[in-house]
Amino acid sequence: MKKHYSCLFSLIVFASSLSACGTNKTDKKNYRISAVDAIGDTIRLTKPAQRVVALIPAALDAIYMLHADSAIIGAPNRVYTDPNLYPYFSKVDPRIKEKKIATPALAEGGPNMETIIKLNPDLVIVQSNHTDAITMLKELGIAVFGITSQNFEQLNEEIQNLGILLGKEDRAKELLSFSQSQIAGLKERNRNISQKKTIYYSWSGGRIYSTTGRKGMMNDCFEMAGLENACPHDIDAPNISPETLISWNPDIMLLWNTDESVLYQQKELSSLKALKEKKVFNLSPPFLYDPHTLKILLASVAINQYSYPGTANEKLSFRQMEILSGLYGPEKAKLILR
Repeated sequence: MKKHYSCLFSLIVFASSLSACGTNKTDKKNYRISAVDAIGDTIRLTKPAQRVVALIPAALDAIYMLHADSAIIGAPNRVYTDPNLYPYFSKVDPRIKEKKIATPALAEGGPNMETIIKLNPDLVIVQSNHTDAITMLKELGIAVFGITSQNFEQLNEEIQNLGILLGKEDRAKELLSFSQSQIAGLKERNRNISQKKTIYYSWSGGRIYSTTGRKGMMNDCFEMAGLENACPHDIDAPNISPETLISWNPDIMLLWNTDESVLYQQKELSSLKALKEKKVFNLSPPFLYDPHTLKILLASVAINQYSYPGTANEKLSFRQMEILSGLYGPEKAKLILR
């Protein structure tokens, strides 16, 4: 352990000395590219990022959607260890299938600074709340882009700014235009809904009484799908009691990658309308419906078709291919759905 920290300290000192030696030159650099991240920090680059470490699955996904695959040199270790991610990312990128992309993260989830420094990236994408890592990377002269994607508007801004940093502005515009056209189609379909159904969302891992408020990404997903969030609170992820859930009595219960039997085993919830009418929908597989990516479109379509089965003109499989083709391209879409 001492040897590890000694090596890490040496690397940081070495990298810091390089950064310090180049201070005068840095001031003279021509920063032609700039973008703002979720923290409000401005990231400046002299040219589009060509060596990118993405430490969040959603950020990695966005890079593939932006068609900047070749820039990826580091990924979160979950792409190899999570059975909900590896089967899909391995189809998107042969290097992930062969486990050739570095995963500079510690077992406890934080970034492994030693590995990141060795990779010599020109951009690192991290969760915006990893403030210590962000500060250290910046001190080493490494550009850092913090993301959070708490709502759909913020997600759009992050896609746009990542497009700028990766030299994929036109592709980012294509993605956002495609998203808006899909949302417009959903709104048109939902115009004929006379009374919106209410929906309650449970987080993964059987956390039945942990839900989403009206300021979060899932609430945006519900609105796109033509549903009303049963939770009336603005808090992003409130914890509630069984009595509160019973008082809300939602029309539909939505689970995230959780077996439906978990709900039906809760005897105290047996009076819920959704359980009586067996209106429990498990949004799975998570990769296809990740609401922290532009695949929130696909999640909205799936929820809409489940909630209002009479309004859909196409099968869900058709919409899956249509939306994934728009996000990744037809070839990758076929591989993902294979």
